[in-house]
Amino acid sequence: MAERTFDRETLLDLTVNIIPLGIILFFVVVFLMIRPWGPNLYMETVSMGLLVIPFVALAALTYFSGRIISRDEATTTEADLSSTDATLSEQEPEEEAGEDYEMVEDTLDAEPDEDDTN
Repeated sequence: MAERTFDRETLLDLTVNIIPLGIILFFVVVFLMIRPWGPNLYMETVSMGLLVIPFVALAALTYFSGRIISRDEATTTEADLSSTDATLSEQEPEEEAGEDYEMVEDTLDAEPDEDDTN
């Protein structure tokens, strides 16, 4: 069986480009079926050009970005992931928020000053 070019994760990443491709394709079909400007060759050429050129550019961009995403996902190995985990475990633990929590709690428990009343 042939290997698929894009897996499910990559297709989900490319959905943001596939949806506009569908919208552009819809308008190409509508303008081919319904001619809102009559039989004017210049207007038909301009309207189709304004739809087809971005469609082709976005389709090429989507395909090449999908190939790059697939390649990068394939090159990520367990060694890369384990080195990331080792780097995270070597970092110093963050300070606990206990002191900040106590300071906020003390501020909330404090009585309001009589001068602060409106």
